[in-house]
Amino acid sequence: MDIIVTTPKSEHETAREEAEAVRNDPEAYWFRTLRGKPSVQVGDRVYYVDNGIITGYGVVFDIESGDQWDDIHERSWRGTHLKQRVWVPLKAPIPMKGFQGFRYVQGELKAKLEAAEK
Repeated sequence: MDIIVTTPKSEHETAREEAEAVRNDPEAYWFRTLRGKPSVQVGDRVYYVDNGIITGYGVVFDIESGDQWDDIHERSWRGTHLKQRVWVPLKAPIPMKGFQGFRYVQGELKAKLEAAEK
């Protein structure tokens, strides 16, 4: 099932650096670490709220649990890691207030996101 997450303001620069690294290396990827085990499968989407706007999504290609080392920032993350390397920007970004954790994409939000991709 697709989910949506917020990039915390304190992590905007980190996200930009990771995006640049992935853009320059076809083998590179980024990951979002979550507590618990969401109902997400390979091929599902992780939508991102950035500065109050849903800007696009990453496509999950692998899911792992445990510790994940971040080569760019030389730190470890613990939890469920949704690995992504394909970024798809929305054609019509959608305003949305940021939040902690994740939410499943369903109902009215799902309809808005589908419309924003056309």
